Amino acid sequence: MSDKKKVRIELIDIAKATTIILVILGHTTGNLDTPMYRRLLYSFHMPLFFFLAGMSIKAKELRSFREWISFIKKNLLALIVPYLIFAFIYAPFNFENVPKFLYGSWQMLGKTGTLTSLWYLTCFFVARIYCQVLMNILSITKCKNMNLWLGILAVPMFATGFLFPKIEIGYPWCMNVSFIASGFILLGIALRQQILILAQSKTLMLFLITSISGIMLTFGTILRGDALELSLMCGGDYGNIFWFMYNSISGTVLILGISMLIFRISREGARPFSTKAITYVGQHTLGIFLLHKNIQLDLIIPWIHTWLEGPQLLVACIATCLSFAAALILCAVIETFVPQLLGQFPRYPDKAN
Repeated sequence: MSDKKKVRIELIDIAKATTIILVILGHTTGNLDTPMYRRLLYSFHMPLFFFLAGMSIKAKELRSFREWISFIKKNLLALIVPYLIFAFIYAPFNFENVPKFLYGSWQMLGKTGTLTSLWYLTCFFVARIYCQVLMNILSITKCKNMNLWLGILAVPMFATGFLFPKIEIGYPWCMNVSFIASGFILLGIALRQQILILAQSKTLMLFLITSISGIMLTFGTILRGDALELSLMCGGDYGNIFWFMYNSISGTVLILGISMLIFRISREGARPFSTKAITYVGQHTLGIFLLHKNIQLDLIIPWIHTWLEGPQLLVACIATCLSFAAALILCAVIETFVPQLLGQFPRYPDKAN
């Protein structure tokens, strides 16, 4: 049982580490340019993030008011405290920004001049509540296979999210996008065990799955019916819904396949190697996510352009490596001295005990 748990955690962390590197690569052009590699990444990288979050969640009922308070408090500390801290750190000092921060949509964050990527934190917070409410409802109805039903309930969550009409300032705390996010989280919870079983397949089978999903993602990105513009989940801009879901699924399978191959080769390859460095990154994706973008766009890319003007993808890859390293080091320093900035708060023993 302990070995099984270790495999499960390691595989998810490898996938998270791979995903955060792709997120950094996708941010190298800022918010305006749409080169092909960025269109490819944006077609699936945020749905993948939410799916992996679901794989890290154990479906269970909250049985009392105290458990609900503990659940809300835990997620406020882990998500909303870093959201507010970094919203103020990155924005120009202006009290007029406060109500915009409290509104919490991607559009309003853009109006403040702060880090627009912070939308992920409010969206994830609301999506976690949606998912927990569904878990409690299923528990009350005494369903025998909660994971299966959570996967089924992902469908109406997706449908609800897609039906929200667009408004200029977005919805408070990304409540519309949170329905889509919760759909991917529910799928992650529902399919977790099946993915762990699949990870035990032969290396050749994993290679075939990875290759086929990569081909499907490439063709899906090229063929989707929205003139190849970015799928901006943050703003509720999904383009053609069929292609959005198709690319989200194929991209998720691709990264999971790559992660399974890394794990298997690390154990069974001709030259086995440790995945501790990769899993360390996977365990610190939130900190890297919060720290990398401004370092990348304001410092590293302007410096690279002083000695290299192109090609664009080469600049992006170099900037990704340097930004990733800088954010990881800074994340380790913050975690050592001020972990609260990253939503990490010490647990004190209950005085009653």
